[in-house]
Amino acid sequence: MKASQNNSEENQDFKIGDIVAIKSHALFREYHKIIEFPAQTSPLMLVKEIFYEDEEKKKTHSEELGCKISGLIKFTCVYFNANKSEFVEVIIYSDLLKKYNDLKYYRKDKKTNENIDSKLIDEVKSYDLADYNYGEVVQFKTKKLEHRKSYENNNEKISNISFQTPDFVLSGIKEEISKDLFYSNGEKKIKRKVSNTMFKVMWFNHYQQKFSEHYLPKEFFVKDTKFIDGGNEEVK
Repeated sequence: MKASQNNSEENQDFKIGDIVAIKSHALFREYHKIIEFPAQTSPLMLVKEIFYEDEEKKKTHSEELGCKISGLIKFTCVYFNANKSEFVEVIIYSDLLKKYNDLKYYRKDKKTNENIDSKLIDEVKSYDLADYNYGEVVQFKTKKLEHRKSYENNNEKISNISFQTPDFVLSGIKEEISKDLFYSNGEKKIKRKVSNTMFKVMWFNHYQQKFSEHYLPKEFFVKDTKFIDGGNEEVK
């Protein structure tokens, strides 16, 4: 039986700007370090749009086998491809994703050299979204999480992190005029959720050797993110 799309837990759990990853992401496992090659590790992404399928029309189960083959909620997600210095959008059903809360990070204690639990997830949860101030420097919400990925047979900080983002400069803002947010069947069922404000950000695109700009939801950006020195201590 199909669950009501407006009362499901998934409907309540996810919102615009949430950090998500495909369920097979290596950092959801118990390993202290990622055993796959960096190129095989999927990106952390931010939710740009939530789309609710029409449950009366959407085919979610195989007619032949009765098995689930699709979902009722899908996301447009965004990640940064550092190799090409560009933002990429991908559409994925929510059933295939998890929020970042269960990602597992560690760091080494300088005195004992033992692995200890990282407080990184708690730190990211405490982020305050950036306000718009023209010319201000901001960070993509996944920046530190991507920066702190650790791989087997590599140092904690490695040079080929493929989804690491630069800092960005706020260079514009616009109101997102959204249409078609509800199904027109008289029941006011939600069809889409999107941000109502978009920030334009600028960065140097090393791949094209020029400065690039892109509009993204305000919920994607934070400021004053602290980073680590030597892989162990935070820079204050």
